[in-house]
Amino acid sequence: MIKIADIKELKLNITWRMLYRAILEKQISIREIVEYAMEQLEKGDDRIEICELAGSNDNDLDDVLNILYELADEEKSQDDFEDRKLRAVRVNNFLKNKNTNCIDGLMRLTELWLELGYTDDTPHIIQGKDNNISPVEYYTDVNYNYLYEKNKRWLSDEVSFLIIHQE
Repeated sequence: MIKIADIKELKLNITWRMLYRAILEKQISIREIVEYAMEQLEKGDDRIEICELAGSNDNDLDDVLNILYELADEEKSQDDFEDRKLRAVRVNNFLKNKNTNCIDGLMRLTELWLELGYTDDTPHIIQGKDNNISPVEYYTDVNYNYLYEKNKRWLSDEVSFLIIHQE
């Protein structure tokens, strides 16, 4: 699960659309959204929708979704851009703890990118997908270190792009 602190760590702007997209994909908890709404209230954003979010609990999913939808509708941000920010957060969270076992690490990295939709810009290579890499060649420490570092470089470039282009 994504935490608000994970988003802040990358210095990405948090938007209501981002939170709406995250909760739709079950990537963030209602508790995180409630805490973020309370933080916004403390900063002076006293819109009724923010007050309602701040008073929500884990059983209020439909209400939270409706409120987030209303708030997101007021923003200029686009779904695909907010999805890219969420993807960057998930990759960052994954890269925080490098697996010491290359087989487990490569399998988990592959699972992550399959969950994220294995887009054209993915830094990851899946063994046997559009390549002739054998399992013996693929599941090595050298390949795992290479792909791990490639993901780190991709993340750095992606976060830089997102920060430059966020509103």
